[in-house]
Amino acid sequence: MTTTRSLARNSAVMAAGSFVSRILGVVRQALIVLIFGRSIAGDAWSVANTLPNTVFLLLAGGAINAVLVPQISKAMRHEDGGSDFIDRLLTLALVGLGVITAVCVPLVPVLVRVFSDGGFPRSGHDLAVAFAFIAMPAVFFYGLYAILGQVLNAREAFGWYSWAPVLCNVVWIVGLGSFIGMYGSRLGDPAQFTPPMIALLAGSLTVGVALQALVLLVPLWRGGFRYRPRFGWRGVGLGSASRVAMWTFAALVVSQVALVIQSRVLTSVDNGDSGKLAYDSAFMLFMTPHGLITVSVVTALFTSMSRAAAGDDTPAVRGDVEHGLGIVGATVIPVMVGGLVLGTSLTTAIFLGTSIETANALGYVTMAMLVGLPAYGAFYVAQRAFYAYEDAKTPFWLQIVNSGVFVVLGLASYLITSEYRAVAVAGAQAVSNIVAAGIAVAWLRGRLGGLDLHVAVRTWVRSFVATLPAAAVTAAVALPLRHLLGPYLPGPSGGMYLGSWLALVVGGGIFVALYLLASRRMRISEVEEFTGPILRRLRGVSPGSRSDA
Repeated sequence: MTTTRSLARNSAVMAAGSFVSRILGVVRQALIVLIFGRSIAGDAWSVANTLPNTVFLLLAGGAINAVLVPQISKAMRHEDGGSDFIDRLLTLALVGLGVITAVCVPLVPVLVRVFSDGGFPRSGHDLAVAFAFIAMPAVFFYGLYAILGQVLNAREAFGWYSWAPVLCNVVWIVGLGSFIGMYGSRLGDPAQFTPPMIALLAGSLTVGVALQALVLLVPLWRGGFRYRPRFGWRGVGLGSASRVAMWTFAALVVSQVALVIQSRVLTSVDNGDSGKLAYDSAFMLFMTPHGLITVSVVTALFTSMSRAAAGDDTPAVRGDVEHGLGIVGATVIPVMVGGLVLGTSLTTAIFLGTSIETANALGYVTMAMLVGLPAYGAFYVAQRAFYAYEDAKTPFWLQIVNSGVFVVLGLASYLITSEYRAVAVAGAQAVSNIVAAGIAVAWLRGRLGGLDLHVAVRTWVRSFVATLPAAAVTAAVALPLRHLLGPYLPGPSGGMYLGSWLALVVGGGIFVALYLLASRRMRISEVEEFTGPILRRLRGVSPGSRSDA
């Protein structure tokens, strides 16, 4: 009972941290769009922001997550509590991250050129380089955060690791807010940016990531952890890279190659259209429901799948996969449909202060991306099922399929007019997710000796049907609020922002209520399973007051 309560408490702490961080991430991105609008300067910032993340994931992230991190839990069982091993691991990580950072900083101009199209204006390239020189040191702190966080997790101190990104977002938001207060917004021309402006924007990023990592030293110190630099890494197990690590790293390389193609296509748009910042903003909105719904559902199922796989209990794994697919369909399909109905209202309400044209453009990119959201969830379920069997080779080939389809369609987006190229790339992502999900489920079905997909397919179809009346009524109410009533309301852009908020709040409320009503009438049990605990808490009913059979 104590273990169960501890697990529930830790899960709740981590989920709360993730929720707050993602909400602040939306605020952060809204401020970024407010500063840059849809412009070449915005794409320059987006390229520079991409570089430290990509370098860390490609050169250090794969090694940390696939090779080094699993060793920490093993080391904790040593007589010294793993202190000698962890000291050596930290020393190796710090040296490696330091070398990577030192090498990549002077290579910034080359990296910017790799991630931007040949037609990207010279002024945009130069601004991206200036941003990236200041942002690139974040690579070191991304790695430090990953290492220290895993040490904390191994010591069962989960809260700090999940809440540290909140501090990063707060620092970043303060920096962005200060920038707007000092220099204004809608600065689309790279020539407008002076060295102090560049330092404030990029410096906020680096300082935020640094504090996100360094704050983890506090709980480690309080917990009695003391670090001593130790060299000499032979014979301590650090060289035993497993097959799982190799295939995981290979899949990561494939995904980053696709990211380079994506970035080059998005920076090929004509001056004034902007593709990279618009796409990144839409992707942030796309990942929010995935992180809050799909990841939380699958994380809970992954432990069960792993135990069943370890015990060679294939029927139990099949049951978990079928159950996971059903819940993802019942919860993510309404998000997709609701997003398609309210997409432009959502982006206009969130990205307050931008032009209506920019807000609408962001909405169209988001809507195109959302078409693939349920498939992305199904792909995630199947991927984790393979990992439950410690099979990382199959997910590698699935990543080849996903990235391959995206690269082909992404390159074809060059044929689309510049104004809609970002929408085309978002559509390419949706199609690649759909194709990869179909193949992933088919391969998993073969691995498990069959899957009863009838129940999952029925849930997906019934969930989609349940959204139709909700979508129709929502469109009939929300669209007039935004387009007919909006122009007569007070506020910027002729009241369109206030109209969009009304459309989002009223229309969103109607959509959720009607979908819940329809799903109950259609007896979609997965909806009740997901929303039941939340609704009972809102009504003040204790989870323990009722027996769940």
